Amino acid sequence: MEAPDKTSEISSVTDRLISLVLELSEEQQKALLAELELKRSKERRRHTRKSFVTVVDFVSQGRAYREFVQNISGGGVYIQASGSFSVGQEVVLTFSFRDTQKHARITGRIARVADTGIGVEFNMSGSRDDLPD
Repeated sequence: MEAPDKTSEISSVTDRLISLVLELSEEQQKALLAELELKRSKERRRHTRKSFVTVVDFVSQGRAYREFVQNISGGGVYIQASGSFSVGQEVVLTFSFRDTQKHARITGRIARVADTGIGVEFNMSGSRDDLPD
């Protein structure tokens, strides 16, 4: 008995997936797509994100904003924000730490724009002034 061809196995899986997706309503398809995209983006991340809700002041293209950080990692933050932003825009973030009365200023760039906010990737070689110990 011959071993199944790897290409035919993939084709069979793909055909079954397509068949199942076509049976879903449009709303179910959208929900599935969002879930798959989220899973894929998490797998591409180098740093684990942690929920971290705090106020952040930031400047981008000469305009100042005060918004809320939703989560943070060693490589960036996700900021709940509305406005006209573009991937690649430079930003300067200023965090205030109530416990220490210190401020942290970090530069970065917008790596992702979504309906609910922006993902900012820290510039690790950029400015990080007055970080608390």
